[in-house]
Amino acid sequence: MREIVLINSKQNPKVKTLIVNKIELLPIKKAILELHIDLNQIRKSVDALIFTSKYACKSLLTNMQKHPELEAFRHIPAFVIGENTAQSLKEAHFTIEYIGLDSHGAGFSSEIIPLLKNRKPLYFRAKKIVSGLDTKLLEAKIKLKQIIAYENKTNTIDKACKPLPKSILIFTAPSHYLAFKQNFGWDASYSAVAIGMTTFGVFDSEVEGFVSPDQNIDSCIEFAKELALKLP
Repeated sequence: MREIVLINSKQNPKVKTLIVNKIELLPIKKAILELHIDLNQIRKSVDALIFTSKYACKSLLTNMQKHPELEAFRHIPAFVIGENTAQSLKEAHFTIEYIGLDSHGAGFSSEIIPLLKNRKPLYFRAKKIVSGLDTKLLEAKIKLKQIIAYENKTNTIDKACKPLPKSILIFTAPSHYLAFKQNFGWDASYSAVAIGMTTFGVFDSEVEGFVSPDQNIDSCIEFAKELALKLP
């Protein structure tokens, strides 16, 4: 049976894991002030939050612990791209207004544009994004403000750690696929499982790629196991 390897930014006890990225949570208070958001009256400047990653949520929570005046963000309705990120926000007692039906950035933007007309959304995002969500919202004349809340940094990995030929690789973010390729290139015998359409969308044309039925790591692992039994 083919070997299954999770390409991720942290270990998973359920499957062999290769850590290709590290997540750096960034300070955001200064960036908020630079957007001319009054920390004592945040809700006058922002009436909707946008999250496309649980790391953005984690960054905001970390910054809230250091700066209690940011606590107001917890009560501003959030628009979230998937159930995984939404669950992180729910556990932190945020208010969820909308969970996207489409796990791809382009589809998510189409869903929320009508809902954000005449709103003042603030997007907590990675330093580099591939979905183009910000561009699509701005083109739709949404009064979008953005905060870079975290950064994906690529690890340099020993070449001896390269997965075996015919491995099934699970990618949980576009940055993980790009970091893997930067370290190892791509073996044509590999098969790839993407956690969602945004990640699937960065796969090169030569990649035999599949999308997990559900957007969470456990589902990706189970789906990869099914593929391992079916693929030659």
